[in-house]
Amino acid sequence: MADSLRSDPRRIRAARRATVPAVRARRAQPGHYHPASAGDVRDALRAFGEEFYYGVELVELVPAPRLSSRLPLGRLVAPGRILLFDQARSPWRLGFRLGPVDRSRLVEAGAVLDLHGVVSWPGDTLRRFMLQYVLTHEVGHHVLQHERRLRGERGARTREHEARAEAIAAQLRSRLR
Repeated sequence: MADSLRSDPRRIRAARRATVPAVRARRAQPGHYHPASAGDVRDALRAFGEEFYYGVELVELVPAPRLSSRLPLGRLVAPGRILLFDQARSPWRLGFRLGPVDRSRLVEAGAVLDLHGVVSWPGDTLRRFMLQYVLTHEVGHHVLQHERRLRGERGARTREHEARAEAIAAQLRSRLR
């Protein structure tokens, strides 16, 4: 198996087989919108490079699920399928407290948080956040899941998996700046 196409490094397999994934947008729910357009997502995927989007078949901009204790931002829902959720217009009035990691990530992305839990997104900071933090993180999960699937392993999400997905996201963020 040493000389098989499947044992080639990811970058070589990607160069041979990758195609830019389809990006589709569904209508946002009332009072919400998609901060990053389908074109923004395509441009970001191209900036990441084929090694990272290899195996992603579809990125969908969809209405967010109704959750009360978390911010629904995005999710890798199946091998090769990423969802990016619509967002409420700024400012956000959260009905829960953000943890310190989430708070610092939002501030780093350009959000303004006040003492009462109100999150404001000046200018196009929410669009950049959705691309530089949410999309990159979900692509990071995809890369890890895709490699595990090719090796025949299960893709359980552990603390280590989250950390590795975030490390990939940080690498991808540098390609968007």
